[in-house]
Amino acid sequence: QTSTISTLKLPLTSSSKTLQSLKYTMNGKGTIPSRQDAPHPHHVFPDPTGAFLLAPDLGADLIRIFKIDSASGKLTDCPSYVEPGGTGPRHGVFWGKDVLYVGNELANTVHAFAVSYPASGCLTLTRTQSLTSLPGNKTAPTGTKIGEVHVKDNFLYVSNRRDLSFSPNDSIATFSLSATGAMTFVDIISSGGTYPRTFSINNAGDLMVIGDQTTANVVVVKRDPVTGKLGPQLASLRVGVTGNAENDDGLS
Repeated sequence: QTSTISTLKLPLTSSSKTLQSLKYTMNGKGTIPSRQDAPHPHHVFPDPTGAFLLAPDLGADLIRIFKIDSASGKLTDCPSYVEPGGTGPRHGVFWGKDVLYVGNELANTVHAFAVSYPASGCLTLTRTQSLTSLPGNKTAPTGTKIGEVHVKDNFLYVSNRRDLSFSPNDSIATFSLSATGAMTFVDIISSGGTYPRTFSINNAGDLMVIGDQTTANVVVVKRDPVTGKLGPQLASLRVGVTGNAENDDGLS
């Protein structure tokens, strides 16, 4: 199977054409064949300087890195960061310019990286830390799949899909971040539903909104801007038709 990363010139119009299409294949299946039968670049995002693009590839256990040509917008391959087999990097976020966090769907861990910018050449990553997203660095139950990672001020948040920590509901984990970006687990709260696929924090930093896929509801929880802690739940609204666990249906 072939997977693709494509670029387009902005603004998009009815006549827009693909600027570049990078195709990827794998020689055989990965460590977890049922989930790694092909490359799966799950998320693409620029670094804070705008000079590089990163793509965690869940299928190939790579964090792909590209240099962006500022004039043409075209991507040039840089050496990828290679994760251990079965890690499944899914979603990433920068904290400042020099620290990157990546949530790994298959290993259910969060990896912290120191980011280096050589005078000429490619952005490079050095892994500095690996923690699970559950209390006491506990291994996640079978079937758990980390969803997204986001940062706000000196805190990192991670969605745990199908961990059932608040059965039947899943959870959002909070980590505090040191001056160097080291993660310390703070706590978890209920996501207010099951399969929290996405979440977002408002600019004021006093609310988080969570999208629970399987229960097809949007949940609002309070956030303390000083301590970073979440809760209590303020609202929940069903949107659309509920799904079934493990079926990837419901509201995405």
